[in-house]
Amino acid sequence: MASLISFIKERNKTTPTWLKVMIPVLGLGGIGVVAVLAAIVAFVVYGWLGQPVPVLGFEQTFVQPIDFPHTSHAGTDLLRVSADNEQLMGLGLDCTFCHRTVTTQANAGVPAVAQCAFCHQAIGPETSAPLAILRDNAGITGDSPSPINWKRVHRMPDHVRFVHEPHIRFLTANPGSIGNPAAEVAGQTSVKPALVCSTCHGDVASMQQVEQVEPLKMGQCVNCHRDNNAPTDCAVCHH
Repeated sequence: MASLISFIKERNKTTPTWLKVMIPVLGLGGIGVVAVLAAIVAFVVYGWLGQPVPVLGFEQTFVQPIDFPHTSHAGTDLLRVSADNEQLMGLGLDCTFCHRTVTTQANAGVPAVAQCAFCHQAIGPETSAPLAILRDNAGITGDSPSPINWKRVHRMPDHVRFVHEPHIRFLTANPGSIGNPAAEVAGQTSVKPALVCSTCHGDVASMQQVEQVEPLKMGQCVNCHRDNNAPTDCAVCHH
């Protein structure tokens, strides 16, 4: 034991200082590299199986050009009580009121600014900042009408083809297949598209700011197709 200690002391005398410093640095560096690689692998795997971690621009929602509250347009709950004690409720509009191509085409459609202005040229206070932007874009108060550049929240890969029309058509006629336990469809033989939309988009009517709540990965789509005897051939969704 004494000879071992003497050997270590002798080695310490002859080992260069730079080497003494580099050994722990290299050890910590190796641990750091492993940690970074593990974080990257976890990020990729989680993004493949579920929703990406909300960092590096992979947010589940975005700040839109205009603060559009679905709670007041599509919701039916109490919004607030006015100064004269009047209860202001959500309008309960169906999704198809604004997204008018969802039952006939591949995409759901985004309402033109003129459609929004049809109501809000008269409805809503002049002091509202979001409505001021809308009226300006619609040409009511501004000189040059222009579309609203809404930011897309729900997105699929470019090689995936998703057609809204057959999904809306099937689920409105088969409420039992709607994949949203919050949808009140018990005993109904048909429902409005708003309940159908909640299968993939969640309860948008209760969202002050729309966000993606479902992973929308291939496994989710394939499982739904299998459960409802829909085709699962690759060419159905991929092109």
